Amino acid sequence: PTLTCLLAIQFANLRNSDRFWYENDLPPSSLNLPQLQAIRRVTLSGLLCEAKGVSKAQPKAFIREDPYLNARLNCEQLSGLDVTPWRSEIVEEVDEDLEEQTPAPPELAELNIDVIEKAIAKAKDQLNERKRFEYESWVNRGGIDAKSPAGTAASFSKANKNALIIANTSLLFELASNEILSNLHSIRRRKRQIFDNNLGNFGGDDFSNALQSIDVNQFITGSISPINLEPQCENLEAPCDTATPFRTLTGHCNNLRSPNLGQSLTTFARLLPAVYDDGISQPRSIAISGNPLPNPRTISSLIHPDISNLHTRYSLMVMQYAQFLDHDLTMTPIHKGFHESIPSCRSCDSPRTVHPECNPFPVPPRDHYYPELNVTSGERLCFPFMRSLPGQQTLGPREQINQNTAFLDASQVYGENGCVGKGLRGFSGRLNSTIHPIRGKELLPQTPIHPECKSPSGYCFAAGDGRASEQPGLTVIHTIFMREHNRIVEGLRGVNPHWNGDQLYEHARRIVIAQNQHITYNEFLPRILSWNAVNLYGLKLLPQGYYKDYNPTCNPAIVTEFAAAAFRIGHSLLRPHIPRLSPQHQPIDPPILLRDGFFKMDIFTQQAGLIDEIARGLVATPMETLDQFITGEVTNHLFEDRRIPFSGIDLVALNIQRARDHGIPSYNNYRALCNLKRAQTWEDLGREIPPEVISRLKRIYNSVDDIDLFPGGMSERPLQGGLVGPT
Repeated sequence: PTLTCLLAIQFANLRNSDRFWYENDLPPSSLNLPQLQAIRRVTLSGLLCEAKGVSKAQPKAFIREDPYLNARLNCEQLSGLDVTPWRSEIVEEVDEDLEEQTPAPPELAELNIDVIEKAIAKAKDQLNERKRFEYESWVNRGGIDAKSPAGTAASFSKANKNALIIANTSLLFELASNEILSNLHSIRRRKRQIFDNNLGNFGGDDFSNALQSIDVNQFITGSISPINLEPQCENLEAPCDTATPFRTLTGHCNNLRSPNLGQSLTTFARLLPAVYDDGISQPRSIAISGNPLPNPRTISSLIHPDISNLHTRYSLMVMQYAQFLDHDLTMTPIHKGFHESIPSCRSCDSPRTVHPECNPFPVPPRDHYYPELNVTSGERLCFPFMRSLPGQQTLGPREQINQNTAFLDASQVYGENGCVGKGLRGFSGRLNSTIHPIRGKELLPQTPIHPECKSPSGYCFAAGDGRASEQPGLTVIHTIFMREHNRIVEGLRGVNPHWNGDQLYEHARRIVIAQNQHITYNEFLPRILSWNAVNLYGLKLLPQGYYKDYNPTCNPAIVTEFAAAAFRIGHSLLRPHIPRLSPQHQPIDPPILLRDGFFKMDIFTQQAGLIDEIARGLVATPMETLDQFITGEVTNHLFEDRRIPFSGIDLVALNIQRARDHGIPSYNNYRALCNLKRAQTWEDLGREIPPEVISRLKRIYNSVDDIDLFPGGMSERPLQGGLVGPT
């Protein structure tokens, strides 16, 4: 089925393409067998216990406790990682077979140089005009407050300076591609053809492939600045160090043959070709009939209503770990305005008056919560939406940029580049922390430089991922992994007192990454996908020995279908409150209402023991069942400012709009990809989707070929033993 298929494909690629995967036998990065066996004994419950906030926990943290095989145990019975196998570690020889190789360049489809140069020249003019428009818009309107609902939402996709520099070049190529495409038919009628004769006639996909294959450097030399990433955090031009057992923070040199594969600030991959309205970049908005696709808010309201259906087996920790994991793998930055301002895309005419990358959508008539008109101005009310940054460095269709590395490398703990990483650590090898003024336990390091922070003190927390302060449950699991790193550093210091701070940091980071990988594949994925799917897609971990299937030709890049749709399944698992439990595992009132916890981190310093209370609540409280139902806390009240009526945002509608922004094809296309029957009629969906849901889909969509991937996948019945449906 669809979501199972898409998620499994992604996680299989992550394992097969990672040279530093903890089970690999690829010196110098491989663990020795005693170290590997120590990692294989790691559990999430053990990490919770070692964080010293929980005295008892069930052995399987993702499963609710019961009086039988998952009964609550004292933490002494759930010990964490023993670092003794890392005493006086010997670095092994480098495998000479993995020396860097330069792949043979593909054959290039030659385009007429004069046509390309003219297209790029016109694109430069258009790009300069856009910059002028952005400046004037900023002068006239400014930007919105980072603490506002829309500003808070933008923080989840905050572009760093390097991403903005890359996107600037991407936009130039995109505008040039549009110019070539718009003139293609008229040019081909001229005596002088745009393409060489040996290319012949071909369709849109062939045209896109031909554009992407062109070496654009010959056309832009001297006309635009090369990509110069500032501040300079790493030297990405230096040769790969084949003798180091440690990853780079950026993911650079994970693949010795193609060092850029999977590194931060590269584009998402695709399982299926993009479907843009204009073939280049305009979001998918047209149905098969030629009419507009349904309003995302209408889909959210009808297909994803707020109905609670608590899971009988799994704990809320499944939801929280899913978000933590997502922030390791994906960060899709969005456009900014002049001077890195946040443009206001809430007005329905904002694409014309504020920023060309605004793509708002209106509140539909007779909405069950939001008024159709702004109660103050009387104007049509729209949901704000800013498009994702492009990152392609070729001509052809838009491809979005991933600001994180593609690897499961705990970048949400350590950062995705050297600048972030250095800011999170000291000279001793430990990660920075704030000591709680009452309990004396470690909290994440506080920072006053956090634009979205809503704490009265002005302080929020810093971590490897900038979203760590988004809501208290996420902050808790970030804290647990920070404490685990520091615990391991002290353990390593004890068995290797001759190691310096850098050695302690790198070895502890390497161990934490291995623990993160092991927990994900050993405990998390089987609950999401089912053991049957884990076996079918080759995701099962080995009980002993080494993994032999590393494939340097496998592209590790996260696919855009995963980032913009499939792995947003965790939104269905959310509950409206974040539970708190006492050391006796009794509920503590009041729980934290989700809408009241966004970027309000003072609660952790004001309430002693809150980290421990939430950690207990996450493992002891049931999650919502993974289905099409999603709490109104995120469909009506996301990042809401209680002082401003109807200021919240609809997360599900944003999911649907984001997938269209990325040119993701319809759900039916992924059924075919995942070996399900491609639906010709509504009845063809009946095996995977319940009839009452099909009935609601029919009320919104005119054709089965119009169904968006997120609502389609979320509507499927789960596979036996898993949480998600087959796609």
